[in-house]
Amino acid sequence: MAHRYLPVDRDQPAFLPLNMYDWVPKDHVVWLVIDTVELLGTPELTVRLAGGTRKSARGRRAYHPVMLLTLLAYAYCCGVLSTRAIEDRCRVDATFRLACAGLVPDHSTISRFRQRACGDGGPMEDVFYAVLRVCAAAGLGRLSVLAVDGVKIGANASKEANRTEAGLRKLAAAIMAGAGAADEPGAAGTGEDLLGGEALPPGWADPRSRLARVRACLAGFAAQRDAAGARRRAQAQAWLDAQAAGERVTRPPAAVAVEAARIALEAEVARHQALVDGWDRKRAAGGRAGKKPVPVEASRRVARQRERLARAEAAAQQDEQPGAAAGEPGTATTGRKKKSKPVRNVTDPDSALMPVRGGGVKQGYNCQDAAADDRLLLGGFASSNAADTVHAARLETVAVKGAQIVAAAHADPGHDVAACHARMCTAEDPGDPGHDAAACHAQMTAAPGVIVFDAGYCSEANLTASGEADRLIATGNRRTMGKAAADNPAAGPPPEDATATEAMDHRLRTPEGRAAYKRRAPDIEGVHASIEDLIGLRRFSMRGLALATGEFLLAGLCHNLLLLSRLP
Repeated sequence: MAHRYLPVDRDQPAFLPLNMYDWVPKDHVVWLVIDTVELLGTPELTVRLAGGTRKSARGRRAYHPVMLLTLLAYAYCCGVLSTRAIEDRCRVDATFRLACAGLVPDHSTISRFRQRACGDGGPMEDVFYAVLRVCAAAGLGRLSVLAVDGVKIGANASKEANRTEAGLRKLAAAIMAGAGAADEPGAAGTGEDLLGGEALPPGWADPRSRLARVRACLAGFAAQRDAAGARRRAQAQAWLDAQAAGERVTRPPAAVAVEAARIALEAEVARHQALVDGWDRKRAAGGRAGKKPVPVEASRRVARQRERLARAEAAAQQDEQPGAAAGEPGTATTGRKKKSKPVRNVTDPDSALMPVRGGGVKQGYNCQDAAADDRLLLGGFASSNAADTVHAARLETVAVKGAQIVAAAHADPGHDVAACHARMCTAEDPGDPGHDAAACHAQMTAAPGVIVFDAGYCSEANLTASGEADRLIATGNRRTMGKAAADNPAAGPPPEDATATEAMDHRLRTPEGRAAYKRRAPDIEGVHASIEDLIGLRRFSMRGLALATGEFLLAGLCHNLLLLSRLP
């Protein structure tokens, strides 16, 4: 029965093609990546990608930065994000060998290049928009509806590395104590460096050391406190101004009660001191000054304001260890009914605890992005703030910028309008002689259409904010809005006396608003599925907000390239 099987001879010689171009089919996606990146590889981009690379002491030449970018982009398209895995694939995978031109850069070189390309001052954002223009010129980017949303992607850090401010101070003290002990005469690790100076202890020598990260976390706490204090004071001042203007006001919000009482005390002290100073001036001038005011310390009105401040401070002290405001980065719950405590991560101070769907939290970033109606990613960024509400204005700016790049590509005189329209048009019969293809194409691609947000972005400020594009923000969940549209459909513009929420709710109940909102989930959630599942970016490889944003854009441009590869 052995004759039924092919012989197994692992020593049989293999006659492989001499040229790597013959190793890979011509319709493979690696060719698209190579052609696209090399098309963008201008001298200016090459210089920016090269960064501070220099020849080594042995005179070895550096790898070409455009080749490294090609390799990195193709690796992300294949879902290979580990630099060690990329190095291994360059040895055994024909498509990777084609991308790297037969060279095998080691994982450290690939890692340093990725950090340089994605970090501050790196060209990753420019490369993303250049690839976006290429995709639009090829016929992608239907702008009639722009969908935006956020996706939580894990950081290269564990949530067990989070510390409260008190814990960080203890950790910093322990590190300082260890550094001091190591600095004692005769201690291990001390001595003189090659330049004749005293050597630094291990805790101080490396700027990326644990102590530096602890200090960065403490600085983040201080900045958060300052920002929260400024915000509370502004709210308190607005409440007092409204009260002074005779407007109807309720009791000051609990978060600003202390600040409101302190501002009122300062104002009363200043008012009474002005009375005392005025009496002194009149008396010195020899005029009739009347009864001398009591000193500031003896004023009953000042005393009443002091009592109000004391009561407000006592009430605030009863709620000891206040948590961060909703949506602020780095908040951990300490119990079901206890207030949350602000925390910072020692491993990646820029990351924060992010709530995830289904319950629980993970250490990561809130990545905001925008997509066209055919799932072409228009732009995005990473944030440490878990709340979507605060990102609406910036996200709209990103969406409009990407849409303008797409529109410019479609408006190019050499653009094939007929083929692009045939692929994009959603009409029942695009080939109808009465259908104006040029006008239809311009309507879909000339300018950004309505930008659709989900309920996570709904706030009074976002509903009333002015912007460059039309905005549609959900006022409830999908089931609630669907039921409202079915039970109480609307038509035409909203009533003139409607509030911002009522006006938006009216638009969502119209057939046009309902149809536009239904496009949000397939468009943006499809992008997130591609980035997380196909590309595999569920956890960032690098640390820091700038590097997280750069890696997210790298994954985004690879999503766009994969989308381009599927065009007929």
